[in-house]
Amino acid sequence: MSMQLLDIVLFSHDGQRRVLSFRLGAVNVITGASKTGKSALVDIVDYCFGSGECRVPEGIIRRAVAWFGIRLQLANGQAFVARRCPGVRAASSEECFVEIGELVDVPQANALRQTTNTKGLAALLTGWSGISDNVHEPPPGQTRLPLSANVRHALALCFQPQDEIIRRQQLFHGAGDSFFAQALKDTLPYFIGAVDDEFVRKREELRRLREQLRLCERRLGELAALRGEGVSKAAALLAQARDAGLTASDPQGWEATIAALRDMSRMALTGADMAFADGTEFSRLSEHRYRLLDEQRRLRDEIDAARAFEHDEKGFSHEVTEQQARLKTIDIFEGSEPGQACPLCSQELPATLQVPSVTDVKTVLETVSSKLESVTRATPQIEKAIAELEKRLLNVREALTKNHLEMESVRFENERLVQVQDESTKRAHVLGRVSLYLESLPDLPDTKALREQAERLSSQCAVLEEDLSDERVRERIESIVSILGQKMTTWAKTLDLEHSKFPLRLDIKKLTIIADTADGPVPMDRMGSGENWVGYHLIGHLALHDWFTQRGRPVPRFLFLDQPSQVYFPAEKDVEGSMALISEDDRLAVSRMFRFVVDVVSSLSPKMQVIITEHADINEDWYQEAISERWRKGLKLVPDAWPRGDEGA
Repeated sequence: MSMQLLDIVLFSHDGQRRVLSFRLGAVNVITGASKTGKSALVDIVDYCFGSGECRVPEGIIRRAVAWFGIRLQLANGQAFVARRCPGVRAASSEECFVEIGELVDVPQANALRQTTNTKGLAALLTGWSGISDNVHEPPPGQTRLPLSANVRHALALCFQPQDEIIRRQQLFHGAGDSFFAQALKDTLPYFIGAVDDEFVRKREELRRLREQLRLCERRLGELAALRGEGVSKAAALLAQARDAGLTASDPQGWEATIAALRDMSRMALTGADMAFADGTEFSRLSEHRYRLLDEQRRLRDEIDAARAFEHDEKGFSHEVTEQQARLKTIDIFEGSEPGQACPLCSQELPATLQVPSVTDVKTVLETVSSKLESVTRATPQIEKAIAELEKRLLNVREALTKNHLEMESVRFENERLVQVQDESTKRAHVLGRVSLYLESLPDLPDTKALREQAERLSSQCAVLEEDLSDERVRERIESIVSILGQKMTTWAKTLDLEHSKFPLRLDIKKLTIIADTADGPVPMDRMGSGENWVGYHLIGHLALHDWFTQRGRPVPRFLFLDQPSQVYFPAEKDVEGSMALISEDDRLAVSRMFRFVVDVVSSLSPKMQVIITEHADINEDWYQEAISERWRKGLKLVPDAWPRGDEGA
């Protein structure tokens, strides 16, 4: 059960109540004379469902009523909703009252007050209807904005006022407005289930996967650009290294070239390079220099790692301090008794709501404080370690300076070293350029894994795009429309409607019913008389509600039919509800129509409710059992004794 009506309630200016009750899962008939307020019921329910305008006619009802209310049976529990009747010159009121519970009674008038506004009320009603998050994306090239289906769209499928149930141009409530008609066309696929909750979930999943794919492709593009520009430079550096005798490698491809350069960059000009030079002092000094350089690189790496660790520690300390500050607010409850009430507003909380106790929060606070204390104790040790490393690095730099002076002294003493030194300098220059180039490269991920990830994401997107394609949605719509058409065709024969011998279908694009004849499609506005238009409105809406009920779609489970017999039984022929002044054929047609509605609702009981306002009072047991109230002999929606607002009451 999505939502059905238990009561329609009116509150007078002096606190009196008028309660009109309905049976759930059944046909409810309010029969009565003209000008008793029957047609206003649709407008009252519409207003209580968050309409932006109160369409209750000006006159006795608007002047005598202070608040309009409805009591609803929800899927879980009940709700009472009321809205203040707007003043004479106002179109609506933002004063809305809502009460929710397992069982909710109609409140007294003095209990009504504003608890929300129309926007909040519409959000609540949308949720109670079972409408989940959904967005209709207009086709490419359309200028209208994306649209989310809500309860206001669903109500177009639940109301058939007196002037619309006989209209041949529009099948649905409010479809005479072109903007609302377009919104209904956009949201109807969701309500019938062609675009269901799984569709919405898949669309969100597709959006997430597309974002991941874009990031992956962007990364691959950046790497491809980097490699494209770097191939020639890397190959040139490797050629220079071969010329200097540093390597004999000649690999193919960018990755292999970079790998060869990395292997070569790990080489050092050791004393063996100077083996043919006179004396051993220069070789010893060279070996010592390379050791000092290695030590210098190692110390720099250790300092960088220690500083990175110090940065992470500070970030962790900041976050834990923030958490500790938030948790310390628990101290304001020191000494208080544990309870099940909100500490801010003192409102009792439901027993089923699991609220952390003061002890639980203090335990978390102690844990966080302990971790923060541990981090705080570690901070001085990190700073001490960095200071020691920097001191050692300074000593190495001083040793390098001394080594350089000693090597220069020995080199100038031996001219034969000059030529060897030139070769060594050339090699060192090439190695320096290679090292600088490699250091300028980012840490490149495994492009193979990245490509595999992109292919996997692309494949997943393709599957979802196929499921979410416009073609697939159209197929689902056509399938559902075909099922609805079979039901409508059968029911049209039951009501003996014109064109009932031809297959019928619901046209979602044009919001009408079409008969597919041998001479071409015939829309509802080209079908016969008023009897046919009323009949097609009935079978169209009942077929939809049969589908909504069977498929559990998020549409309120009630249908308002305002005076469907008017084409057979006009008001001027109403004599206490008797149809004595109309022909036998018309009496049979009216009886057949109402019996059809009762049978359809009975087949769906208790999941579907129909409320009918009528002049007719058929003398049949099944019809008499459906009557909720008779508004004749002075009984009407608003009692005559109620004071009018303009009387100062």
